[in-house]
Amino acid sequence: MSTPTETPSETETEGGTRLSYETRDRLYNLALYGSAALFSAVILFPIYWMVQNAFTDSQTVITEFSWLPSPETVTLDNFSVLAAGAVPRYVINTIVVTAGTIVVVVAVSLVAGYGMARFRFRYKQSFAQFLLLGYMFSPIVLGLPLYLIWSEIGLLNAQIGLVIALSSISMPFAVWLMWKYIQTIPESMEESAWIAGASRWRTFWDVVVPQTKPAIVACALFAFAIAWNDFTFAQILLPSQESTTFAPGIMRLIDQGGYTSWGDIMAVSLLMTVPPLLFAYFLQEYLLKGFEVRTR
Repeated sequence: MSTPTETPSETETEGGTRLSYETRDRLYNLALYGSAALFSAVILFPIYWMVQNAFTDSQTVITEFSWLPSPETVTLDNFSVLAAGAVPRYVINTIVVTAGTIVVVVAVSLVAGYGMARFRFRYKQSFAQFLLLGYMFSPIVLGLPLYLIWSEIGLLNAQIGLVIALSSISMPFAVWLMWKYIQTIPESMEESAWIAGASRWRTFWDVVVPQTKPAIVACALFAFAIAWNDFTFAQILLPSQESTTFAPGIMRLIDQGGYTSWGDIMAVSLLMTVPPLLFAYFLQEYLLKGFEVRTR
């Protein structure tokens, strides 16, 4: 005598029916993908709205509401603001400060990370943990004392002063990441170079540095994100309109009535947003490798 078989979608129990594992997995995946889609929409919608308004006629942005741009309202006139007035100077200042911060952070973190990975000294672990305490202080807390110090030593309104400030908040993570990554490089490779007659510095440059490229890219991207998107330090340490960077400069122009067109504002905002996205997209492979470090 054959017994009734259970349906694939449910299982009989004393209290009624219970969904099968297959059905529960489908519901779980549906909830997971649905929540991910909702989260992505919330994150991407401001970017979409910025891009749409950047390519839409400024008068249309104010007078009409549309989810999709129409061919009649699409224009490139908003981007003319990028070559007018003080905007090009802000862009150049931002590039100079960002490049300087990247160079300082990568150079110092390489040397410091190598020293922590290869040399033994007392309280090394405590020192490494102390480095991360730098993230407990917000930029506004550090910016005000730096303003007083920089004004006394002549670094106020100097881009090198902003580079030093931005490097100081980027350095703890970069040093920690480089320290952990260099630990994954076998010391036997350096010992072979020493036996061949290479100095420690030569070994560091020819053996260690080429293998730390993923970590270098990760540190560079982290420093780039901090410097390119900085507002607080630049607003405090670069009060001059000529020496300031992009974000505080545009905000000052808006406050002073220099830009009242939403199309112009969206165009300059798009300029600030595109470079980090491009860097993260094209270098994501190196970025992920740089973060995939193991401790010993």
